[in-house]
Amino acid sequence: MKIAMISQWFDPETGSAAIPGSVARALAARGHEVTVITGFPNYPVGKIYDGYRVKVLQREVIGNVKVVRVPMFPAHGSSSLKRAAFFLSFMLSASLWGSWFARRSDAVLVYSTSATVGVAGVVMKRVFRKPTVMYVEDLWPDSVLASGLVDGVVGRVAWFTLDRMARWGYRAADRIAVISPGMQEVLHGRGVPRERMSLVYNWADESLFHPVQPTVASDGLTMMYAGNLGDVQGIDTALRALSLVDPSRSVRLRLVGSGVAEDRLKELAVELRVDERVTFEGTRPISDMAALMSEADVQLVCLRDLPVFRATMPSKTQAILACGRPVLASAAGDAADLVARSGAGIAVAPDDAQAMAEAIDRLATMSGDELERFGASGRKFYEEELSVSVGARRLESALIGAAKPWYGAS
Repeated sequence: MKIAMISQWFDPETGSAAIPGSVARALAARGHEVTVITGFPNYPVGKIYDGYRVKVLQREVIGNVKVVRVPMFPAHGSSSLKRAAFFLSFMLSASLWGSWFARRSDAVLVYSTSATVGVAGVVMKRVFRKPTVMYVEDLWPDSVLASGLVDGVVGRVAWFTLDRMARWGYRAADRIAVISPGMQEVLHGRGVPRERMSLVYNWADESLFHPVQPTVASDGLTMMYAGNLGDVQGIDTALRALSLVDPSRSVRLRLVGSGVAEDRLKELAVELRVDERVTFEGTRPISDMAALMSEADVQLVCLRDLPVFRATMPSKTQAILACGRPVLASAAGDAADLVARSGAGIAVAPDDAQAMAEAIDRLATMSGDELERFGASGRKFYEEELSVSVGARRLESALIGAAKPWYGAS
């Protein structure tokens, strides 16, 4: 098949923004011709990467994937107006300019991290008559309201507008792929028939995320959080939990990444007097992550206790399991269930510093062999349920299922 994929994020962006690249490569590896319509790389800080500049159009080839970059207004700060400009500018560019490059495709895959991206998919279906699969990564408007960027009257208007926009995209899509069982239930409650939905867990980029022989120092417990340091990740709970752990345990926390909450978290570490046990290490190339994870005993998955996150699966969960590392999850819903089902570690309630501190105490008393058994169990679960071979096959099936009624694709 010729697949046009619309995604606001794409390589060489890192963290959760690296997932679309993995999806595109997986489909291309299965013999499909994939063209990605995307913006210019700027995640996570909203600054255009070196070597790029926003212009009317840029074409390139990354690996076995064709890439068409269209203009947008880069932003990733706390300003709701700038963030709105970011999403809306890409929506317009992808709908008007990007659609032209999708006109010869057999099917359109909308990588929906926002409801605005879904609008571009609707345009491609209505104007160019293309079967469409929406791959829902984030629930909108839930995610926007959870971010705290809008509230009050503005929040109510934003909820109404984005909810209608999201429902429009759901109705227009021939099939909808979701990344967690909880998300499937939420969308069914919003009127999406179960028979139009497919469960397709995100997978990790297995060329980057794979087991590496651990290089952890033997003294104490080293925990690591690698990802976006945002307000909704709940990393402050990890700092508060660390302050409740007896210093004689020799527990330390490495924070790898950056984000809008970084300065606030540094101040909190000083306030809680754990700054000597916490290191802020900035961003690292995604190619370093597997080796970096091997330097810690336990990887953290943190999310605040918000309803939207009960149906959210942080992408780092799959990456950690693919690397065979133990997990401590401070989360609810699907993320916690996955950690429990996989046997990869311990899950505690979100925003509960005391429960997290008790889990850290428990992990600190475990031997290296016990911790590695967590990691091995998680890796086995990943191979059987979350791997690229499993996920790409399910996504391919959704695309073929969407295309068949149009022209008998097989």
